Amino acid sequence: MDTKLKIGVIIKDESGQKILLIKEKLAKKDRPLWNIIKGTYGDNGDESVFEAATRECLEETSTNVELIKTLGCYVSKNGEKTRIQFNFLAKIISGEPKLPEHEDQATRDESISDIKWFNKDEISKMNPDEFVSNRAYELIMSYLEGNEFPIEAYKQVEM
Repeated sequence: MDTKLKIGVIIKDESGQKILLIKEKLAKKDRPLWNIIKGTYGDNGDESVFEAATRECLEETSTNVELIKTLGCYVSKNGEKTRIQFNFLAKIISGEPKLPEHEDQATRDESISDIKWFNKDEISKMNPDEFVSNRAYELIMSYLEGNEFPIEAYKQVEM
């Protein structure tokens, strides 16, 4: 079985009216599509899921964030492939969103071509096929419906 733990983050602006999305080209897609900030947990040493989430935001948007809520845990399965994604809501505490340098992206096998703030009305008019995955689209739609939970719902504990 191919199981990976993923981290997803939606960054909202100070007003809470916009969210930041990245446009990236994945190898399995024919064109760049919109995505949340996302990465794999466990591929960068001994960090917690919280540290992984903040690291992904820094790597993909050049911003330092504070995680303020959880947006739930999503499980996707297709044959032998399983993805478990821990999702967070964050706000920027320093830095301005900008594209990472191409050299840095290449070291992480990323291809991010755009970063853009979207208001809720703009997102609600987008089609699911404008996003890299159904998981990203479902998370954004759930967030727009107000599904947020206390960050304390997730705990990282020793084995």
